[in-house]
Amino acid sequence: MAIAAQSGKILALSVLGGLIAGGILAGMNFVIVQPSTNIVVELVLDELIANGEYDEEEFDSQLQWINNSQKFGSVALGLAAGALIGVAYVIGKSTKRDQIRDAMVIAGIAWFVLFVVPAVKYPPSALAMFDGEAANVYYALYSGYLAASGISALGISVGFRKIKRKDKSIAMAALYLVAVAAAFFVFPDYELDSTFPQPVLNGWRASIAVAMTVFWFAAGALCGLLWRFSSAKNAKEPRLTT
Repeated sequence: MAIAAQSGKILALSVLGGLIAGGILAGMNFVIVQPSTNIVVELVLDELIANGEYDEEEFDSQLQWINNSQKFGSVALGLAAGALIGVAYVIGKSTKRDQIRDAMVIAGIAWFVLFVVPAVKYPPSALAMFDGEAANVYYALYSGYLAASGISALGISVGFRKIKRKDKSIAMAALYLVAVAAAFFVFPDYELDSTFPQPVLNGWRASIAVAMTVFWFAAGALCGLLWRFSSAKNAKEPRLTT
């Protein structure tokens, strides 16, 4: 019962840490990503007007969806990230560990597996924000590659869990890289964003990369700090004796 209660507490604190990190991501989106997004929006707007395809109501609806996704999507992602970090910590927990370090390692792995690797193959698509057909293609490819990356990491982690060799981390990383490299060549390319000026596209994608990197490592740091604070508080509380 005590172990279950402790695990539940860790998960609750992790979700709280993720929620705070989600708030940080929402702020980063507003400060860093939004200005770059506005440049992309202006380009799309100019093209629609030039082609006689501008529909004010539809365009405003798309902008509202983008703004809401940046706000509420950040919170949802934070909750999911916190839960992921907490579950990974509970499953792999052992004694005499540095909780902040462990949380940062978990967050770093999640950042690499769930953001960096998929983004290398399929960087954020500007066109997918405004074009339904492009969105269907992009998100289908991105989701599939994200799943391949995540499942590969999870499967390798489970497969190596009972192996006690000190160098197993190197073997796990190598096997994971082989798996995602194979998927990289199997999955088709996505080139529908080629109509945008590359400097604008690169700047927008870089702003997203900065925001996501800060988010993941902030989530790790917050979860670790909350775990450590809780552990220190429990250690100071007097225990009842019979």
